[in-house]
Order: sequence, then C-alpha cells, then structure tokens
Amino acid sequence: MPKRKETASKKAAKLKRELEFLERELGHLIEIQWGYAKRMLRFGAASWVFGLSLFFSAIIISNASLLREMPSASISLMILAAAAPVFVTVVMIRKFAGKIRRLEHTRRKLLMEYERALLKRVGEIITKGK
Repeated sequence: MPKRKETASKKAAKLKRELEFLERELGHLIEIQWGYAKRMLRFGAASWVFGLSLFFSAIIISNASLLREMPSASISLMILAAAAPVFVTVVMIRKFAGKIRRLEHTRRKLLMEYERALLKRVGEIITKGK
C-alpha cells in the first residue's frame, strides 16, 4: 500500500510540473503572437506603400496615358497589392492561433489528469484513515 501512495503523489507532482511548463509556454506564445501580428501589419503597410509608389513611378516613367486608358486594371492591381500583405499576416496569425489552441487542449487534458491523480491520492488517504 505505501508504494501506491508514492506513485500517486509522484504522478500528481509530475503532472503539476507539466502543467506549469505548459502555462509558461502558452503565455509566451500569446505574447509572441501579438508582437508578431503588430510587426507583420506594420511591414504589410510599409510594403503596400512602397509597392504603390513603385507602381505609380513605373506608370509615370513608362507612359502616363496608360493609367487613363485602363483605370479598372490599375485599381484592381492596387487592391491586390493591398491585400497580399494582409493575407500573409492573417495566415501567419492563424498558424499561431492553431498552435495556441493545441496547447490549450493539452493543458485541459493535463489538468484533468492532475485532478484525477489528486482525487485518487485524497481517496487513498481517506480510506487509510478509516
């Protein structure tokens, strides 16, 4: 019987350490996600402004009448240029969000195991006391 008590408390301690590690990792990932999102949005805006200025510079240098002849094509190119960095940012943020969801799921499972181990330990103490 004493061997089981040690095993239950060792399992509970191990699960507690894993939970603490998972909590730290989850907090770290959330901080990284928001920092990354801000950097990507700043980069996206800067690249859009740079791309737009290159686009207009190329049109002015090549032929200014091209802009007047095909306004719909130039507008769609500007919209596409604006959407590309935002799309890349969204994809990367979703990647981080998926990783965070997996870690939260693992945390919930570990927490349930930890609670079971503690309840088992308490049950053993109660039955031993009777």
